[in-house]
Amino acid sequence: MHRSVKSLVILIIALFAITLLAGCVFSPQAVVVPHIEVGTDNSATIPVTSTFQFENSQVTLSLPVDAAVYQAAQSTPTSVTVYGNVSDSVWTTDSYMEMINDPAQDQMYTDLLTQFRKIRDGMGLSSDEYLELMATYIQSLPYQDRPGEVAKFPVETVVDGKGNCADKSLLLAGLLSREGYKVAIFTFTPENHMALGVGSPDSLYKDTGYAYLETTNLSYVGVPPAELEGGIVLTSEPLVIAVGNGTTEYTSGAETAYINNVATLANQKALSMETQDDSLAADLNAKEGQISSIESQMNSMRSRGNIPGYNDQVSSQNAMVAAYNAELANYNQQVSLDKTYANVYNYIISHVYDRKGTYAWVKANMPG
Repeated sequence: MHRSVKSLVILIIALFAITLLAGCVFSPQAVVVPHIEVGTDNSATIPVTSTFQFENSQVTLSLPVDAAVYQAAQSTPTSVTVYGNVSDSVWTTDSYMEMINDPAQDQMYTDLLTQFRKIRDGMGLSSDEYLELMATYIQSLPYQDRPGEVAKFPVETVVDGKGNCADKSLLLAGLLSREGYKVAIFTFTPENHMALGVGSPDSLYKDTGYAYLETTNLSYVGVPPAELEGGIVLTSEPLVIAVGNGTTEYTSGAETAYINNVATLANQKALSMETQDDSLAADLNAKEGQISSIESQMNSMRSRGNIPGYNDQVSSQNAMVAAYNAELANYNQQVSLDKTYANVYNYIISHVYDRKGTYAWVKANMPG
């Protein structure tokens, strides 16, 4: 799986192996998907704690996870057996949906969502902020590169506290769908990547009908990565797998689009002005050298008693100094503006966990 660069992440896709019986035709068609088989219940639990930054607070989630469920998930083969002429989209959908919704994970989802709801109520979060809270939790989990391996069950990702694009996307899809959000999985087979789509009235990704949501690292809802790790660009049309029957949409897409557009503009301005700053600085250094040379000549004239020669240079020297001071003032003003653009860009990319606060800050600080 690949991660996106510039805090835009790239996903790691792990498609399940299909067991095909050559030369045989089965009827009816069937897909046998992975299922967690929990053995004896020894009532042992695994304590899981995760701390991350969200808006102006540091958030901590703590929950016990049934050790038997986790261990059973680890030992469950995640391959898919297909009987008959079943399309790739069908068996892929069936397998991912089973991994997300396997009933053995119900208690894990219940305990995790109980924690999220307490935080939501305590912070007075809106529906959009609540979605962002859960997304930030997933995005804050360390990225785990597992080339060639299939996706993990969500319970494994929770306990392990890390995962690749598929692992993290499946877990977030399970959380959001259970909270009534309109959500889907995006699978990009050529790029070996997985992400999420969330229902939104705007900022829709291609023709999917959903806004793009990256899970591998911190990123704004509705802002797809410019490129993935390794320079890979998402160009294929994703397979869209709707998860659940939720109807709640994300309505802050216009704000994240504004933030993203400002970040792009501020970065371009800062880089362009930096080049101009270097050119102005070089010109100022040259003028400063000329002024110093003339002043040295004038001092020499005065020390030798050549007052007329000295006086002849005064007007020219004063004009050069005035021009230098005007250019220096312009240079200082441009450097200040350059720093402002750089500060705006750096603030945006370093406060992805706070869309609401970042939007307000950018509106107040972005130069007109």
